[in-house]
Amino acid sequence: MMETERLFLRKLQDYDIDEIFKMRSDEEIMRYIREPQTEKKESLNWIKMISEKWDTEKIGFCGVIEKESKRFVGWCGLWKLKETNEIEVGYAINKNFWRKGYATEAAQRCLEYGFEELNLEKIVAVAYPENQPSQNVMKRLGMDYVGIGRFYDRDLVQYEIKRETWKDLHNGNPAN
Repeated sequence: MMETERLFLRKLQDYDIDEIFKMRSDEEIMRYIREPQTEKKESLNWIKMISEKWDTEKIGFCGVIEKESKRFVGWCGLWKLKETNEIEVGYAINKNFWRKGYATEAAQRCLEYGFEELNLEKIVAVAYPENQPSQNVMKRLGMDYVGIGRFYDRDLVQYEIKRETWKDLHNGNPAN
């Protein structure tokens, strides 16, 4: 579906259930996302919901696969915030792959998709105020801090990047 220098991003499939459940049931990975899941069925329902969004809205989360090893790294993609209808970029990386720059690399490709293929004017991101690693990704993407807002029934920081800013940052040469 999409690729970067080190990653493939592809539509999530039912056969990803074991990897998705492993991540979505891990307290450390999920601590800034949601309550960990306790049943595989919940993860399978999530995969099906994500796949439907790709079919109906051309947005959703992709499975992130490391090219070299073919291992499942996590997920990344674009999603509509129900509170504002803004499009957000979101990501979660398996802790075995933390601190390799994969969240930034995958999210950068999703921004390119949003701006170049969907013709979006702005993309946002939200995170727990104490989730500094996620905010660091947002800053590396060139996003600007907007403030604290109420999203997903929580007070979260919000960042944004506008298409013109993104284009300026990439001098007309977006990521692969």
